[in-house]
Amino acid sequence: MTPSLKAGAPAAPHRIAPRFFKEPWISDQVLKAKGKSFAHFAKDFIPRLERPQLISSVHGQIDRVLFTLPHWVFLEEFEEEPLWWPATYATAEAFRTLLKRLPPKTRFLVLIEDEVKFGEPKIVIDSKARLSKWLDTLNLNNRTEIVVAPSSVQFTIWAEDAYAVSRDTIDGEHYFVEPASFLRKDDAQIADIVAARTDMDHTQEALYFQGGNILIGDDFWFIGMDYPNRSLELQFVTPKPGESPRQSVTKAYGAALDHTRRLLTIGSRLDVPGYEDPKTGNYELIHEFTLDGEIWTETLYRGNRPGTVQPLFHIDMFITLAGRDSSGRYVVAIGDPRRAAEVLNEPVQFHATVEVFDDIAEQLDMLGFHVVRTPMPLTYDDDLDKRQRIWYFATSNNALVQVTEKSRDIWLPTYGHRKWPELAATDAENRRIWEQELHFTVHDLGDFHPFASNLGAAHCVKKYLARS
Repeated sequence: MTPSLKAGAPAAPHRIAPRFFKEPWISDQVLKAKGKSFAHFAKDFIPRLERPQLISSVHGQIDRVLFTLPHWVFLEEFEEEPLWWPATYATAEAFRTLLKRLPPKTRFLVLIEDEVKFGEPKIVIDSKARLSKWLDTLNLNNRTEIVVAPSSVQFTIWAEDAYAVSRDTIDGEHYFVEPASFLRKDDAQIADIVAARTDMDHTQEALYFQGGNILIGDDFWFIGMDYPNRSLELQFVTPKPGESPRQSVTKAYGAALDHTRRLLTIGSRLDVPGYEDPKTGNYELIHEFTLDGEIWTETLYRGNRPGTVQPLFHIDMFITLAGRDSSGRYVVAIGDPRRAAEVLNEPVQFHATVEVFDDIAEQLDMLGFHVVRTPMPLTYDDDLDKRQRIWYFATSNNALVQVTEKSRDIWLPTYGHRKWPELAATDAENRRIWEQELHFTVHDLGDFHPFASNLGAAHCVKKYLARS
């Protein structure tokens, strides 16, 4: 049965770059050539960490966080298209809520653009003045550092992805560790700009990875298997004689990102649907269907490239690390579209790939993890003018977590807003699981539809730079 029309403002402002966006001109040949040239100059020009250790996704007080706010985040007072205004406001409000509700000792580092002028008549967006107004209202000036990028640098809100952050355990320095290439707009320049203006340092490795496909526990870390597979395809990693691909991947990624923790790769043993749009080069399947007697198109499997072994293109969209239980087993919450459908009393959509999420949950259970399944609704955004439906997961797994000796806190995105009031039920069930089963203090973060419809949420729009 075709789900009913969801009339109202589109979920996502048209300014948000989809998190899976890639520049179409960058081919595998380009990436391979870059990897080969990188090997020649890296040792001479790029600093290396002697003993890197990734900043945990969970453990320790959240001490310092990076946000990247393009000028359009501050457009709520100048919005020219009333249809988009609710989503624009929700985006700005989500960032204000994060700044307000994160721990009272957290320090913020915020990258903004220099003054931007556009449109006729000219609209002037002074991001620094707008951000300063936020900080005054929230009483955060004394623990926020602002870095201003040239207006020509078109970075996105997805602060998590273009690098990992590792601490060198030899000297205590904190580094942005960049991959060989990053393909989304100008996000590859974020680390360079921030490091040049702060006490952060930066380096680069001839590997393929993105921050959102990495999660770091206490004595282990996860990486989505698609990216090590890409490093092998692009010959960034080449097994030596007598060495298995897994051994070579573990050695290469461990040396570059984390010497101290065990690396585990996350991927399904089942077939995962993945498609490449021949027109755009982006990863999604588009086909026609009939809604209320009219021909529409719908977009499925967004971000899933051909050959993927992940049900979503980044593991932080469906996996949340939650520290250890009373028996010492590590708790991993994994999103479950089937459980969401049960809570909402609706059928499971065929393209929810529930069996793939189940397979990953089963693997982690076999490895000794305490696996908890949390409802993750598969929902959609309707564009009435274009007669277009875009499917996405309204994920609360993409959350911020803090586990210390004294407290356990989680900051959860929510989705029971605007044209989706029924999702208040899955929001409530997620809250119940985290509070009653996992004994966390839950902090709601408001409406995250504008982010989730572009395959991101709370974990994607920040970067942990340090934990106490």
